[in-house]
Amino acid sequence: MRMYQSKGLLPGPEIRGRIGYYNSAHLARLRVIGRLQERGFSLAAIKDLLENWSRGASIAALVGEEQDLAAFGESTEMSPADFAALFPDGHVDPDVVRRAIGLGLLSFDPERGMVKAPSKAFVEIGRELAAHRIPPARAMTEFEELAADVRRIAQRFNVFFEEFVAEGSHDDLPAVERRFHRMAASAVQELLAQALRDAAAASGRHPGETPPS
Repeated sequence: MRMYQSKGLLPGPEIRGRIGYYNSAHLARLRVIGRLQERGFSLAAIKDLLENWSRGASIAALVGEEQDLAAFGESTEMSPADFAALFPDGHVDPDVVRRAIGLGLLSFDPERGMVKAPSKAFVEIGRELAAHRIPPARAMTEFEELAADVRRIAQRFNVFFEEFVAEGSHDDLPAVERRFHRMAASAVQELLAQALRDAAAASGRHPGETPPS
């Protein structure tokens, strides 16, 4: 814990007398840090992400957001009513559903009448976009373009790996490839975070600030 505190990733404990106490907010933050590290995020990238999200908010207020972040990699199920709530006014767009199924974002269990999503995180993202009244069709278009961009990036990294790493002598090539994937994911995350900051600054804003009216 002291390492995370020294790097600004974790707030210090509550001091009572001479004893430091950690609470559920600390535990939620540690779980998020662990999950992100497993996915290849560097500590610097995690610190930047948490700082952007926490600017102006207390640790207690962030627990829910951090728990949502921990949802990456988890699947989920929704009732038809909960699924409809992801659409403005509850009106499900059949074309958006078709596109989501084609991208592997959704599937249906006709026997149980449930909507299944392999990524709980994307469901939460969809809910957030719906709360901002962003049209589902537009959100789906952005996701399709993002998915295509990511596939191109992954292909480049794969070619890079095959050319310079895979042909080498390794006792455990799968382990080496997993580490390479984590490095690739961390590099992409760092570059994206910087690009988002640059784009916001070019628009006269900074992350966490309210745009001028």
